[in-house]
Amino acid sequence: MGPLRQMLQRMNPHSGVDTAEEVLARRPDAIHATEDAPARFDLLRGGEGMHGMRPTLRSLPHMVASQRGVQKTLSDLDEIPRHPKTRLPADELAELEAYAKSLGVASIGYTEVPQHLIFRDKAVLYDHAIVLTMEMNRRKMATAPSRRSQLAAMEVYHHLGDASIRMTHFLRERGYAAHAGHPLMGLALYPPLAQMAGLGWRGQHGMLITPEFGPRVRLAAVFTDIENLPFFTGENLHSWIPEFCALCGQCVRRCPGNAIYETPVPRDNGLVTCVDVTKCFPQFVDNHGCSVCIKDCPFHRGLYDRLKRHVLKRRPTQRASHPPNASPRERA
Repeated sequence: MGPLRQMLQRMNPHSGVDTAEEVLARRPDAIHATEDAPARFDLLRGGEGMHGMRPTLRSLPHMVASQRGVQKTLSDLDEIPRHPKTRLPADELAELEAYAKSLGVASIGYTEVPQHLIFRDKAVLYDHAIVLTMEMNRRKMATAPSRRSQLAAMEVYHHLGDASIRMTHFLRERGYAAHAGHPLMGLALYPPLAQMAGLGWRGQHGMLITPEFGPRVRLAAVFTDIENLPFFTGENLHSWIPEFCALCGQCVRRCPGNAIYETPVPRDNGLVTCVDVTKCFPQFVDNHGCSVCIKDCPFHRGLYDRLKRHVLKRRPTQRASHPPNASPRERA
């Protein structure tokens, strides 16, 4: 066993994260999840999860950096300004977005944070979110499940987590309140937040599909109380995606664990469950983070515009399964 693997096992990161999240949840200014909020899918639990993925020497440093990043997002909350500014001038917003792009962020959106999208028994400090996407390497993800696709995911967990932390510090240094939501072990359900921010739409597999990279992205957030962010309020132009998913079903057929529901399961809180995690998780752990649903999704191949034309051509002759003007369905 190599020294990096030994270091990872000695870290036992989950206990520290648990404690820090409990401290956050006990803060009088914390915003808590509703009772019917979804539970988080914990990758770091015990000796399973990320530890069970048999990381390579190339992916292990990214895994360790990601775990440290998760801990940092929870340990530096005392650095938030005591009397923060709540309005961000347009020039500082432009500077923030340019900085994010320089860190490798692919797209940025803004939305409010509904409490039912905060994970059960978790909390955040602010109900506004700057939502971030970052692309995973296309060639590496095309080999899934493999060590190369695992490396692609670990790289983005690391670098997107670092970007969310750096953007948080950028805002704090200018007098604004913010705390980072890491892509690994986040405090809220990111795909519906990203959909609400207008960055894409959730597919049959439950992941966000973006026009630039399909589902080949990871998501993170920066939570803040800035009041005048350009929150997305218009029609989501990606709302046709469920119509294509109803015609496709590729991810359902190709999933090695038969974990993706052919008909997503509606919940009382308005969320819809797309994946049986009890079937997905073993495949994820035993097969390098799997990612077959990403690789086999037609949107992964850069076909967004072509698929949209296909759906639009069908509308006059066939009633769509999901009307284009329907309100966004949140999927968990």
